[in-house]
Amino acid sequence: MTERVSPTEARKPKPDLSAGIAAGARVYTLDGAIPIEFLEPGDRIVTRSGTCKLKALRAGDYVGALIRISPGALGHDRPGAPLLIAQGAQLMMRDWRVQVIYGKREALLPAQSVVDGHYVTLGQGRARLFVLEFETPEVIYVDGVEMAAAVASVDA
Repeated sequence: MTERVSPTEARKPKPDLSAGIAAGARVYTLDGAIPIEFLEPGDRIVTRSGTCKLKALRAGDYVGALIRISPGALGHDRPGAPLLIAQGAQLMMRDWRVQVIYGKREALLPAQSVVDGHYVTLGQGRARLFVLEFETPEVIYVDGVEMAAAVASVDA
């Protein structure tokens, strides 16, 4: 059976999910940790700089490279549950490895750079991914992991 798509839908650009976060991941908000798929524009998201209103939430089905981060792989309760993200996601890292490798106390790193093949693995798969967008670049908390969030597109 084939899915019918209207001409309007067919012309719509697909959202860029290369830095997406899989459904089920909990994002820290002023109302507590909420599964990403239940967020809506206007929700107040806890960010590294305080709180920000979510401007847009892009979602789509993704097939390709995905990174799975095991509970506790990035520190105590970081993440608090298995976390599945696209390989283009960026993580804010603040540990001794960042100091040794980059000479900084913290750095925003591509998720792919923390793959170790055991606790953080890269594989192929299918997932419903979400990208949170704000007025300005932000670092948000997803299951205890600090992650970069995008600036909203013009059409958001």
